Amino acid sequence: MNLSRRQFLIKTGAAAGGIAVLSGCGVIPVLPTFAGPEGNDAYTWVQLTPAGDISFLCPRSEMGQGIVTSLGQVVAEELGLALEAVSCVYPDTSQIPPAKMTVGSESVEGFATPLALAAASLRERLRQLAAVQLDVPAGSLELSNGAFIDGARSVSFTELANTVADTSLSEVLDAAAITPPPELYSLRENTRLVGKPQALVHAERIVTGAEIYSRDARVDGMLFGQVARSPWLGAKPLSWDAGAAGRVPGVVAVVDGPDAEIGVIGETPSAARKGIDALAIKWEPLSEEKRLEIDEVNDIDRGIRDNLLDHTPVDEGDITRGQGDAAHSISVRYDTPMAAHASMEPRAGLAYFEGKRCVVHTGSQDPWYVRGAVARAIGYPLDDVVVQNHRMGGGFGGRIHCQASVEAAWLSKGVVKPVKVQWSREEEFTRNYAGPGFSHRIEAGVDDNGEICSWHHQMLGSPILTTSALIPPHLHWAANLVPDPGTWRGAETSYRIGNQLVKFGDARRPMPTGAWRGLGAAPNTFAVECAMDELALAAGVDPIEFRIRHAGNPRLAGVLERLRDMLPVAADDEIGVAANAYKGVTFVAVAASVDANGNLKRFWCVHDCGRIVNPDRVRAQIEGCLVWGVGMAKHEAFIVKDGLGRTDNFSTYKVPRIDDVPAMEIALVESAETSSGAGEAAFPPATAAIVNALARLGERQRMLPVT
Repeated sequence: MNLSRRQFLIKTGAAAGGIAVLSGCGVIPVLPTFAGPEGNDAYTWVQLTPAGDISFLCPRSEMGQGIVTSLGQVVAEELGLALEAVSCVYPDTSQIPPAKMTVGSESVEGFATPLALAAASLRERLRQLAAVQLDVPAGSLELSNGAFIDGARSVSFTELANTVADTSLSEVLDAAAITPPPELYSLRENTRLVGKPQALVHAERIVTGAEIYSRDARVDGMLFGQVARSPWLGAKPLSWDAGAAGRVPGVVAVVDGPDAEIGVIGETPSAARKGIDALAIKWEPLSEEKRLEIDEVNDIDRGIRDNLLDHTPVDEGDITRGQGDAAHSISVRYDTPMAAHASMEPRAGLAYFEGKRCVVHTGSQDPWYVRGAVARAIGYPLDDVVVQNHRMGGGFGGRIHCQASVEAAWLSKGVVKPVKVQWSREEEFTRNYAGPGFSHRIEAGVDDNGEICSWHHQMLGSPILTTSALIPPHLHWAANLVPDPGTWRGAETSYRIGNQLVKFGDARRPMPTGAWRGLGAAPNTFAVECAMDELALAAGVDPIEFRIRHAGNPRLAGVLERLRDMLPVAADDEIGVAANAYKGVTFVAVAASVDANGNLKRFWCVHDCGRIVNPDRVRAQIEGCLVWGVGMAKHEAFIVKDGLGRTDNFSTYKVPRIDDVPAMEIALVESAETSSGAGEAAFPPATAAIVNALARLGERQRMLPVT
């Protein structure tokens, strides 16, 4: 389920009569880009330039997952080119139609096929043009290295580029649509590039420092902005000394923002920071009641007591009857803390004005959302804002709302000069939204036949897709009516269970929560897979065989069976297992081994994401997921205390180091099934497998991170 703009309008009642204002309290908020590619959108992604080169304007944000490489392979495959012959670029928002935000491991799954069709259509249109030029049937022409060949004669893409007035594919296809739809070379059994390892596009630019990130963007005459940060969440400034800030050497201006913000613009970052200090702002005091509200963590037992579990995504069979049939049962609680995104690159934004246009440089998972947020902040029409997206040094769900870019825009408008805002590491940790904490209670039973006869899962989390970072306070009531699908992702088990009831609440907290790698999948899968382990052990059944027996999909059973066959027959180390049907389309089974001292020794992972475009990229994503699972299990906890996030740098928020990473054995399932996501699927079971392995050493720990 996705919360579309239309759904939000319907929930708020704003759709009636076409109005967009609610009781005078403000306009409908800018929402992330939810819609996938439509109609001829993909035709704008692949273009033949006047010079005869092929440009691929990637509609996905690149943040290290290598999607430019994988989708570039599809383009090159369809056009008979080497990958290096395709110019892969990051378009600005004026060059292609809005594309769905880059989340959910959906890029190959949702974009490879329309991209292939667009590239193939261009190929066949060029074939038609070549056939006319060579005066031969189009079907007789062979394609090789950017040229169509007829015996000793050939015509290149460069020569064909000169035969059309506009080389944009959408314009070319208007002149002569391809009928019937062209064959997709990327889906052939024997491909040149797709399904085979390819070097990372732009790798040389990255390692030599030539790649441009948002923090690298600059223009002549650029100034630097800084925005005052409150000492606790939600505090408003009561008074300040703009004159004192203006007297700081290098300070250019003090600017008021659209939401009671105060910014200082300086000739250097240091001058801007000193100007902020000179403001000597007095902030609203933090009451004890407010502090307790901000510091509160999710507690499932309180949530049950206070009737906060207001959503029921699963209600099947008769849970009471199932509980009565149980020969073995468990009643357990699991808790996970809030989590930071901990990207290596703190966010930055650059904004300037070209005539009537505002140009913004950002690094976002949704540049069209940034465009809308900037337009709202500076009071501009959407068409007068252009956002140039750049590669990110990590995203993980935390780069949808790129606040630094919005701040740069209103600061730039205040002085009508280019302004760059660069967040510090501390701002990146404490001022971004965080992954919510979760609290679970699971009561489950197994009957005399070894079948799961009851499964009662109650869970309390916080909004992820309807995050307070995007939805303003006066509309929280409307957003709260919608069960947040991100919060309960992974809470619906992948197993065959006769009687089950899943209830959850998405309690809104003062600390904004939002997407964190996999949304709710990791904390929910941690609870589900640990409970499956405890249930199997209570029934005296091998945990991996227990999962195979109850697998609700043959592909899930398949990865579990292959994992079982990979594991050593006898081992000195303790082994824990976990599995996952991520979003119901990617199937993963993970095992982790620990030694007698609890040290993580090895991962085994079997991964089925359907047809694979680039196995190197898939392996890299799996490796990243497994390492992320180590972090969640052993280290990561974002702490809110005294009204603000206090985990403000890598000195207080530990992520895995080299000596935390064990050996890994990864098996990719060769499949002709539709491609599905690899960027998040292995992460959720990795954490559970580690905890299940540690439980073999003695007392099971049910609160993360483990001690």
